[in-house]
Amino acid sequence: MLLRLLGVSKRFGRDWVLKDLDFSLERGEVVALLGPNGSGKTTLLRLMAGLLKPTRGRVERLGRALLLSNPPAFHRHLTAREHLLYDLAFHGREGDFAGALRRFGLPEGLPLQAFSSGMKKRLALARLLLLAPEVWLLDEPETALDAEGRGLLLEVLKEARGKGGVVLATHDRALAERVADRALTLGEA
Repeated sequence: MLLRLLGVSKRFGRDWVLKDLDFSLERGEVVALLGPNGSGKTTLLRLMAGLLKPTRGRVERLGRALLLSNPPAFHRHLTAREHLLYDLAFHGREGDFAGALRRFGLPEGLPLQAFSSGMKKRLALARLLLLAPEVWLLDEPETALDAEGRGLLLEVLKEARGKGGVVLATHDRALAERVADRALTLGEA
């Protein structure tokens, strides 16, 4: 098991976003988080990543988890090459950043302020692939991707499944049905 939530609840002010949630992620598994806006999908991913603490309950991460937020966060004045080199150094990893940029069709020397939303999403996927976490937490990974980018996403999800586990929040039921072993729907009574 890579990730387990035991009785997790999260409250913001007086509003409960999640209540008494139990969940586990096994190695090789892809789980889709479904639900309308405001149902707690992003909050749940942030709890899983350790970026938020639960109000009640416990989150156990048995593998290294990284979150691809929507939209992904980058420093606009750095280049894609600089970002990947920084991330590799920060996480104490080595990797073929130039090969990753070529695979995702991204220029090395262009500042990110010149990137489209789809290019930034591709860079975020390249970063995850290079950093190779055991637990991939993806918040609407298909957003802003064109047909070629969606093809790359499917390839990356297959690779991630082989190395660990994936939890992805999406509004795209067709994507969920195509890649997920099971779905967790939030916001239903």
